[in-house]
Amino acid sequence: MDNTFNFKRFGKYFASDLTRLFSENWLKVLCFGLIPVFALILSFMFSLFDPGEYTYIDYDSRVLWLTITTGIFTIWIPSAFYGYVTDRRSGSNYTLIPASCLEKTVSMIINAAVIAPAAFLAIYGVSDLLTTLVAGLPSSNSLMLKMPTWYPIDGFRVYSLISIHVMTLYFILGAVFFRKGKIAKTILVQFGLGVLLLFIAMTILTRINEETPEIMYGLDEKAGHALMIIQYAVQMIVLYTLIYFRIKKIQY
Repeated sequence: MDNTFNFKRFGKYFASDLTRLFSENWLKVLCFGLIPVFALILSFMFSLFDPGEYTYIDYDSRVLWLTITTGIFTIWIPSAFYGYVTDRRSGSNYTLIPASCLEKTVSMIINAAVIAPAAFLAIYGVSDLLTTLVAGLPSSNSLMLKMPTWYPIDGFRVYSLISIHVMTLYFILGAVFFRKGKIAKTILVQFGLGVLLLFIAMTILTRINEETPEIMYGLDEKAGHALMIIQYAVQMIVLYTLIYFRIKKIQY
């Protein structure tokens, strides 16, 4: 199969790939999204041992639950979706699929790093809204309706969504790169890479502060946003490229 990108061929492959992933993993994604429902049931059960008035889980605790659940989902989903490509038997079938490496890469990234997280967050948001209403609280107290008041659109919320995408890309690369211990090895590599990059960044910033401190003092919030966007963009480009070449060079 050539390495060109044919939209018609890609459309057929993407549809079949998404259908396969949905049939194999829809229940798992649903369970992650229904965490607020499980939390409500547990809170009701524990309230039976407390004679006082029932109080639903407070907002900050639900934000923490969302953060933890999203982290676990981001780590798990790539291996669940595409971990099989490094298997000798299943992976051999993957190489025979009539689609180019570029088409397979694009489909993999869209499905695992865009559609799956979006579906999870949508289900989680609706579940939290319903459980908030069931618990007798106003809908304005739900995560879905209260999150927009956290930060402006160009602030934390956008970076959080981008960070979910970037984190998923790391674990996609780990899923198609490592044959065993995909999640554990990816975490170890991320940790080592993070320490190295932090050391390099601190060294550079210290040098700049010593030689031209006015540059450091001149950095404002907009400059911080720009630097954040640049580093996310660089990470995405590098990860897209590495995933593509790994799929292209994979051998069994």
